[in-house]
Amino acid sequence: MKLAHIISKYTLSTTLPPSKTFVGVQSAVLVPLIELDGQAHLLLCKRNANLRAHPSQICFPGGKIEAQDNSVQDAALRETFEEINLPRRFVTPLGQLETHSSLSGFHITPILAKVENSATWTSTSDEVDNVFTLSLRDLMDTDQWQTYPTNFRGKAISIKGFMTPHGLLWGATASIITKFTKTLI
Repeated sequence: MKLAHIISKYTLSTTLPPSKTFVGVQSAVLVPLIELDGQAHLLLCKRNANLRAHPSQICFPGGKIEAQDNSVQDAALRETFEEINLPRRFVTPLGQLETHSSLSGFHITPILAKVENSATWTSTSDEVDNVFTLSLRDLMDTDQWQTYPTNFRGKAISIKGFMTPHGLLWGATASIITKFTKTLI
């Protein structure tokens, strides 16, 4: 899938202030799209294994909305720079996706954005062990999504996941990707 096709579907007309309607931790993530070899890819991170929250999980860059953030978009861009040193000048926000409420009490607002091919970022930091890309074509292939058994708060549950070269993509990030890719069909 070409990045131009995706861009034509999304436009961010205004920057929305952080929502005050959710109880829990309000956060924002950047859903960074970049075109590689003529195909759209998502830029993802693998969190540092030593972090207290969500260690070693595959995620989008982002985090908690702070008081100094003027908007959800501002929070996503700030957090992205803090985590992977991707400067704002290389990022063009395209739209705000549906807020995702996680089982752990986070309310995550995804900001879809285009990343310039000339952009640079840091592959490792205190919060991130690795930064990598996955093609949207692969992420839209339902055969690559599998069900995995796990335990959550003492209960056996099944989760949908996508195995990457860096580990299992699951949880909130998987849900955001699944919802997003369904809008492209």
